[in-house]
Amino acid sequence: MSSIVANRSVTEAELPELDSEYPLTSQQIASYQEKGYILLRGVASPEETETYRAIITEITNEYAKTYKPLSERDTYGKAFIQLSNLWEEHEAVQKYVFARRFARIAAELMGVDSVRLYHDQALYKEPGGGHTPWHQDQQYWPLDGVKCVTLWMPLVNASEDMGTMRFAAGSQQLGYLGPMNISDDSEVQLSNMVKEHGYEIDYAGAMQAGDATFHNGWTIHGAPGNSSLTQTREVMTIIYLEDNAIITEPDSGSRQNDLKRWFPGLAPGDIATSKLNPLLYHKEKMP
Repeated sequence: MSSIVANRSVTEAELPELDSEYPLTSQQIASYQEKGYILLRGVASPEETETYRAIITEITNEYAKTYKPLSERDTYGKAFIQLSNLWEEHEAVQKYVFARRFARIAAELMGVDSVRLYHDQALYKEPGGGHTPWHQDQQYWPLDGVKCVTLWMPLVNASEDMGTMRFAAGSQQLGYLGPMNISDDSEVQLSNMVKEHGYEIDYAGAMQAGDATFHNGWTIHGAPGNSSLTQTREVMTIIYLEDNAIITEPDSGSRQNDLKRWFPGLAPGDIATSKLNPLLYHKEKMP
């Protein structure tokens, strides 16, 4: 791991713990399970969020220098600057990604006793950045039949015009719709499917730094473009999977790549417990 914390003159002791409980109501859990997503306010405080934001943004901005200008990118490239598994290299980000508070919410929403990490992603939508087409996250993952949930947290106050989330409420009930990577094609095909099934489209709207949405791996979702001409939509995501999940046979190139990248040394039929999938929360084992 690099010494990014020391480079920013932030000591480990100064980093917020993010271990305290965020109580969920039975109504919130039921709403998540019905609609396939939920918006929760104040999952992290503005002060907690800003401490980690400073580090995550420094890393992501450096990586963004490798991107072409917006005008030279395809639809996927215009949607966001994307950097994965920051926790592997930076101890400060590891503390954020491993946060027990977040992992417990994920477990309770899915109705499981324990969860593991799949991976994290910084998703920074630049001023003028394009829309994120409709898609299902889990179509990328060799995890059929596995409960998964994604935390999506803005690290800055994000107005609706900066491109916060949109969901097709209840669409997780459709399950796996086949290989359909984020693209102009997925936008057209899934938009037609949303209309055909009559799913209501819900928008997260304005979100404060530290608010978060959690969505099911099969929920059809996306985001408008960032029509703000001055502010980047800075977002961190963490993907959780239920403990004791079984890796399934990849049926696409994307899933084969994910198997190799996120489950090193494992194969279809194995339990998803590689060195990159630590246990982040267990109801019985963690106080």
